[in-house]
Amino acid sequence: MYLDRTAVRDHEVKVRLNEHELAVVDALSQYNHRQRAVFVRELMLAGLAAMQKRSDMAHAA
Repeated sequence: MYLDRTAVRDHEVKVRLNEHELAVVDALSQYNHRQRAVFVRELMLAGLAAMQKRSDMAHAA
């Protein structure tokens, strides 16, 4: 079991994609040998980190 219950990924976020967007996600997730949901979660977290970094840099200037 989990030592830290907050580490359990139990919350869902629904995103709706059109056929072309889904095809890109499927192709990239297969290319990167990731499950679709795992790939999208990693992509989202990387995007959020990049947005935070840009925000921090803008506030520091």
